Amino acid sequence: MNYLEIKKKLEAAKHELELRLLDHIATESEKETLQKRIDNYEYMIELTDMNHFERGNIIS
Repeated sequence: MNYLEIKKKLEAAKHELELRLLDHIATESEKETLQKRIDNYEYMIELTDMNHFERGNIIS
């Protein structure tokens, strides 16, 4: 799987969670859990970007 496929899947999963977060039926506890999962997806997307663009390599 290449970078764009992975990023697209992660962003789709994050978007689905964001839609569920807007659901008025969800309890506060469920909303908190959803927000944590969204934050995790944002972090995974950031790591995917970093890996793709090779940021963080030490140049000697």
